[in-house]
Amino acid sequence: MEETAGMEETAGVNKTDMEEITDMNKSNVSLLTAKNIEDVNPTFENIFKFEHISTKLNDFMYVNKNENIVSPLIQIAPMINVTNRHFRALVRMLTKKAQVWTEMLVDNTLLYNLDNLDEYLGFNNNEHPIVCQLGGSDTTSLAEAAILVERAGYDEINLNVGCPSMKVANKGAFGAYLMINPEQVRNIVYEIKKKVQIPVSVKIRTGVDNYDSFSFLKNFINIVSSSGCNHFIVHARKAWLKGLNPKQNRDIPPLEYKKVYDLCKLYPHLKFTLNGGIKTIQEAIALLNGYIPQTNNYADSNNDINNGTNQLNNKKNKKINKSDKKHENNYIEIENYHTNVLNGVMIGRACMENTTILSQIDKLIYNVDTPDTAYSRRTVLNAYQLYLEQNPIFSKLSSAFEILKPILGIMKGMPGHRIYRNKLDTYIRNYSTTLNCSEILQKAITDVDKIAPGCLDLPLHDYEKQQEYIKNY
Repeated sequence: MEETAGMEETAGVNKTDMEEITDMNKSNVSLLTAKNIEDVNPTFENIFKFEHISTKLNDFMYVNKNENIVSPLIQIAPMINVTNRHFRALVRMLTKKAQVWTEMLVDNTLLYNLDNLDEYLGFNNNEHPIVCQLGGSDTTSLAEAAILVERAGYDEINLNVGCPSMKVANKGAFGAYLMINPEQVRNIVYEIKKKVQIPVSVKIRTGVDNYDSFSFLKNFINIVSSSGCNHFIVHARKAWLKGLNPKQNRDIPPLEYKKVYDLCKLYPHLKFTLNGGIKTIQEAIALLNGYIPQTNNYADSNNDINNGTNQLNNKKNKKINKSDKKHENNYIEIENYHTNVLNGVMIGRACMENTTILSQIDKLIYNVDTPDTAYSRRTVLNAYQLYLEQNPIFSKLSSAFEILKPILGIMKGMPGHRIYRNKLDTYIRNYSTTLNCSEILQKAITDVDKIAPGCLDLPLHDYEKQQEYIKNY
């Protein structure tokens, strides 16, 4: 879930019941015209908007000012029904460096399916660095599941302490519910670390229900870190287990980025990754460099958040420390940020909706060459076709939608996006008995070439060319 390995950050998925999670672990549109180009431009511009403020912030590319920080700096959030091996394969066609995560796997799902673990733990060799997120509350079961994860070859284990589903809390007593019992989380992590050699991290919220003070958060970190856990991924919103569903928990509770930066200052010996509300790689760069969007609705870390239903743009909740430096373009700089910088930034729904935003990660964050497959939308789609052809077992007709779902958003923000999605969906439904997944995808590619000639060949790194194409379409 993406607070978990996904329930948290999954858009359009309403599976919130414990049984549904376990079950998951088992197993007429017109062409865009000049009139509606306005609907496309804002989305597209948002992908590159940081370019226009880079001169103000001095850093367009991320500059690592802490030699103790090594990759990953960008993490792809765990999302239920999204971050399966097919989605992760697509991500690797766009970035070789970003850290990918599995969907959340319930501990008992692994323990009760020992004869079929590849269905749950299987991954492609090129997916490293890769993290497996576990969900559960029983210390022994989680430790046993962790052993299986390590044997499968994962680089890290993460414990889900952030899922805001009330049903999960009631029936499974895990996710964000565990935040009110830091001693139990400490014991779980301690037992897992006794059984495995790979790193163990914890994914949390800034608070849960009325347990939302900074003192509560500090106490949680103090107790859990005593287990030996030194890395916390913080979704910078509190979770409401009562009154809000998982989707609302992604939007309604105010973002509290500054709390995460304050944790960095208080615990220089620990690592923190910031998660929540990040829509572009350029926003991630700003956050890594210690800049917070001034339009971000967050509360001062010294005050409790008493009203979790305020909307994100409610100016009453914008409390900016006077000592923080204000910059143009609605960014402020965190004071003394570089005493202990963020270990990383995690992106969820944004890359699910438009995976092409990941195409510049390797260049801008890691200062290495972008994969050849990330040059254009066509090179990405061709690479995905090759992936399907080289792995015919994935082309079972019954799972065509699951296999092709990752590339549904590849035209996001461009002319023909909606009709491309509609065509692909139609072909999956109508040709599943006669065509394999690669052939279905090819039909959709052919349609895009007719609908928006040349669009698939535009360089993903060239903002001006893509803007010009949209303008002239």
